[in-house]
Amino acid sequence: MKELLCPKCGVKMEFMAEAETGNDGKTIKYFYRCPACGTKIIGSTIEIKKGENSSVLIKVMN
Repeated sequence: MKELLCPKCGVKMEFMAEAETGNDGKTIKYFYRCPACGTKIIGSTIEIKKGENSSVLIKVMN
């Protein structure tokens, strides 16, 4: 994991993960957040959904 400085205030950003569950599956977002000003930079997003016949669909977006 690399060190990233906030583009707005120059403070070292924190690497975080956030998960949301909905009717059609789960979304996990990995991002950097500035503890001083709250600026977010999205790193990647993973969507996990149930398909037909109990199959699992995984989509990764960078």
